[in-house]
Amino acid sequence: MGFIDTAPGKELSVFYNVIHAVGANCPNARDDVKLIQYMLMAFYDRAVTSGLTRPSGDIAVTGYCGPATMNWILSFQRDYGKGHPGEIMVDNRVDRIRDKSSFMGSISKTYYTLAVLNASVKKQNPEAFVLLPGLIPLENPLNVPPPGWDTVGQPQIVPASGGM
Repeated sequence: MGFIDTAPGKELSVFYNVIHAVGANCPNARDDVKLIQYMLMAFYDRAVTSGLTRPSGDIAVTGYCGPATMNWILSFQRDYGKGHPGEIMVDNRVDRIRDKSSFMGSISKTYYTLAVLNASVKKQNPEAFVLLPGLIPLENPLNVPPPGWDTVGQPQIVPASGGM
């Protein structure tokens, strides 16, 4: 389930985050998917006026991450990447924002897709950004679990027993 998150002192000081990743090889928890679907729809509802085309496939805020939703995620990453090459991963997934000081992944050294999506919706469609908490179920930030592995079938790391 998504939640309202904060990064005091940053331009994007209040933003929407997911508990589990959404997209290819992700847990795709229903309410996290709803958050991403809503934000993608809000972005493309206004972005078409700036020359972007709406991705193929119809999506709605259903919580089901099917082929259309995955295409919209990938389209957003590609569209952003055209104007800002190398700034986000084009990997068909939206991960939880973990580093709120830089909004960048520790391994890829690229901006989180979700951070860019938040900033883009806030800029392109501020009304939809503000209305989100009243339309999409969000978790109380005090109940949000710490970040964990967000892939389906992630191998469990078991410490070795015994000595050398």
